[in-house]
Amino acid sequence: MDITALAISRYATQDYGLLRCVGRFNNAINFLSPNDRLLTLHREGRGLSPMGWEIGDDDFDEIFDSLPAAQHCQLSPAGIELEDIAIYRQGRCLDLCLKVSGEIALPPLAAALADVDAQTGLFGRLDSLVDQPHCLEIRELQQHFTAWLLGQKVDWSAVLGKGPGLTPSNDDTVLGMLLAAHLDSRVDVVRLPSFFAASQPLNQLTTLVSVHYLQFAEQGIFSTPVQLLARALLRPQELPAAINDMLATGHFSGADTLLGVWLGAMAINRLY
Repeated sequence: MDITALAISRYATQDYGLLRCVGRFNNAINFLSPNDRLLTLHREGRGLSPMGWEIGDDDFDEIFDSLPAAQHCQLSPAGIELEDIAIYRQGRCLDLCLKVSGEIALPPLAAALADVDAQTGLFGRLDSLVDQPHCLEIRELQQHFTAWLLGQKVDWSAVLGKGPGLTPSNDDTVLGMLLAAHLDSRVDVVRLPSFFAASQPLNQLTTLVSVHYLQFAEQGIFSTPVQLLARALLRPQELPAAINDMLATGHFSGADTLLGVWLGAMAINRLY
């Protein structure tokens, strides 16, 4: 059976060799390369990660069903070989490095989030977090981020890996703050210290999937749903639809990422 990928991230691993499946989910299948680089197959229409290949809906189901019995899976320059299934890389190659920038305005973001009753992984409903004074842990997250914006090296070791999910809640919140920094034109990220420079190695702090997302986010590289949110942050009339799309990302991931964007945008607007 031959499959052609619909889209491939420019940053998807080219660490060729045997792949091992490390997770099957309804809309994503995760593999590890020989050097433990993540490669993710995404179901059509569910977004593309920096580590990802997107394939058609029926093709995804075929591979999902084949994996438990599969004895051989390999990545090569031609594509992915899974027993008698070949996935070719002729699909669109997408550069997921964030290309848009501008100033994030707080009032429309606050208004849009005030209507969102989705639960975050650790801190309750998102709308209440916009309206009420923040708890100590949220204040500490924002203080860490503000210190980094001021040019300080910050140790995130006590923050990362906390909360439920394949990408723990705090990690998604940190990713949202990184999005705000890379998007807002008032922040010169290049002149700031490396975001995780003072932290323990990420692979000692959190899940392998989250490590990959955070490493790419540090470079300004984000999944397609996050890219759409970034564009909407600069065009507030598009925010409600983009927020709804984000909330469909994982169980808590969308709300946790939105919390990070809110915290990051507030910190940036206080400084500049």
